[in-house]
Amino acid sequence: TTTTTTTTTTTTNNNNNFPPSSILPIRTLQKTAIVLFHSHDVRLHGNVALQLASHHKHVIPVFLWSKAEQGRWGVTGCLEVILKDALRHLATKLERHDLKLICREGTDSSHMLRQICEEYGDDGDDGIGVVYWNKEHTAESRIREERYRATLTDMDVNFVESQSSLLYDPMDVSLSGGFRGGHWGTLMPFLKGCKKQCGEPRVPISRADTFSMLERMVGPTDEENNSNNWLASIPIYELDMAVIRGKDKWDASILERFRMSEEDALKDMDQFFSFQKEKGKCGGFAKYEQERSRADMEGSTSKLSAHLRIGTLSPNELYYRTEGMSLVGLESKTFSRRLFWRDLAYFHLHSFPEMRDKSIRLHYEDTKWCSKEEEEERYNAWRTGRTGFPLVDAGMRELYATGWMTQSIRMVVASFLVEYLRVNWVKGCEWFHYTLVDADSAINPMMWQNAGRSGIDQWNFILSPVAASQDATGEYTRKWVPELSKLPNSVLHEPWKAPAQVLRNAGVVLGENYPTRIVFDIKAERVKSAEAVLEMRRQNQQFNTDRGYDLIRLSGGEQTVVFTKKEFRIDQQGRVMKDVPRNKSSQGKSSSGGRGRRGKAAQKKILRQKAAAKS
Repeated sequence: TTTTTTTTTTTTNNNNNFPPSSILPIRTLQKTAIVLFHSHDVRLHGNVALQLASHHKHVIPVFLWSKAEQGRWGVTGCLEVILKDALRHLATKLERHDLKLICREGTDSSHMLRQICEEYGDDGDDGIGVVYWNKEHTAESRIREERYRATLTDMDVNFVESQSSLLYDPMDVSLSGGFRGGHWGTLMPFLKGCKKQCGEPRVPISRADTFSMLERMVGPTDEENNSNNWLASIPIYELDMAVIRGKDKWDASILERFRMSEEDALKDMDQFFSFQKEKGKCGGFAKYEQERSRADMEGSTSKLSAHLRIGTLSPNELYYRTEGMSLVGLESKTFSRRLFWRDLAYFHLHSFPEMRDKSIRLHYEDTKWCSKEEEEERYNAWRTGRTGFPLVDAGMRELYATGWMTQSIRMVVASFLVEYLRVNWVKGCEWFHYTLVDADSAINPMMWQNAGRSGIDQWNFILSPVAASQDATGEYTRKWVPELSKLPNSVLHEPWKAPAQVLRNAGVVLGENYPTRIVFDIKAERVKSAEAVLEMRRQNQQFNTDRGYDLIRLSGGEQTVVFTKKEFRIDQQGRVMKDVPRNKSSQGKSSSGGRGRRGKAAQKKILRQKAAAKS
């Protein structure tokens, strides 16, 4: 009888070395292994579970699809489209190495896994020895994985869990409460905690090693007849996934823009990092630091997030590719930290499993939004790109047509929905999850929580729907709101300010071929929005520090202070606080409310002034 074992498996940091799991007896490697693919690791290169499974005599790649298990925050909408495409490419790539992706569909993935193990046989060496998978780190996946473990334990089958979709396993990282170079759960304390507690991210094996590994792998065989012994599989095109009904083939534009294969992921990454200084040619990475917010400039962002979400690209490979760019004199800090933001989102989700639709700052659930009647009208105008604010409409139309927006535009439309339309952030989070090709049930709600002010690091800014620095040339708005394309830049993002003759010359009739504004006085709406937060905080003084900062309770019961925007800081009488001198005794402790980097910047400024005075 084999033993049932579970572990979080890591490989060594040597590029050419990925030994079998140390917890398994050597004899187990002579038995057949199953490696499970899911919606977050659809790749062969840099796939830790596959690397470990490759040491077995025979390997069976398996994908189990249960639409019923996806729930509200699983694979749905646009994500189904690119996942199905990625699976097609994965199956094709496996076939090049005489391997086959076995696909099954049902309501319970653990039941399907049991069936596969039983079908393959459980007699002696012919049975399944080990099942490998990479953890997904969501609340739903933890339930699914627990069912896997229970099923395999009942069957006396070994299993090994790995970490391959993030730089770090969120369960391996812990943060102390209070202010420690940043408030709890913000980027810098998390980044430092990861490297201090876990070291540098795992170095992926080379692509040549992956090719050699695949060439050595052998599928199930009938040794007596010297033939393959593959299990029955449903064709990928028959899966109940991204089934488009009706004449509107809305998936076509998505598949045209996002080709989801490992080869395309590598091509997109190479193009983004391309740099030929002597020829004056460079990809988006060289421009990212200054131009990443520009929606009107093609290539200013990487568009690699969809590959990272589905797993056609390893985050570890992207991380070390980014780090290597510093060797050619390019700044890599900002882009490199994007990968840590991904990990941070999953750390938040691990700490607050209900964060997709419930405020992390629980008392913010008491915030009053617009009325139900207003919400329906405003939300529908927002999601369909009919708000009368051109930049917002451009973003929402691009999202619906292609499943994509740059991060800067996502922030504009999120800020507009929450701050000016006063619609609950959960509504925006749900729509983004359905329409984004890179819909991620940790990253998406982290952004919306912060936009809605209830997250760990509430936004310390408001993005104007009319300033339009993200579209300085106007080309972005003209592309997605063509009815305004003939307006001059001076009024393109505020057409209601255009003289009547200018509107006539451009063929624009507000209220007819382009909607009038859904709200006319955005300043007044913003005042109502801020007052709603203040009133909520006045009613929840038990979560307010003496310096006006919010308190939250962590999963372990500890209470910690979190960053609170200056305009929302109130005293014990509910009055908005003026600037409060920082207490020396509170520096670096949990009672401190300031951001450390600002204090350091001020100190450096004083030192520079003193040095200048001496000279």
